Amino acid sequence: MSIDFSIYTINELHEAWASIDDEAYPDRAIELYQRLKSAGQPLYDDKEGELGVLGSIFQIFSGVSSGVASFDSDIELENTLCRMKEERVKKLIEFRGLSES
Repeated sequence: MSIDFSIYTINELHEAWASIDDEAYPDRAIELYQRLKSAGQPLYDDKEGELGVLGSIFQIFSGVSSGVASFDSDIELENTLCRMKEERVKKLIEFRGLSES
């Protein structure tokens, strides 16, 4: 089954990138990566102390009632996971001889 990411908003692409299992769905992960990169979008939040894209997603879905410290650590964990995913997807793109964007 194919997913048409062309109809996704930037926020939806970010949400999909944060949640995609790149090992189970490598082609989808590559497409999400390429779409976000070609749109000039970051794949994770790199600004400390700011909510950013992932923070906004977490705030919407978690309700953020458990405290700021826990929330910040959740964001940092998600950023770390997205950085690791980005490295895996970049290696996969290189292995397949594809363009990054």
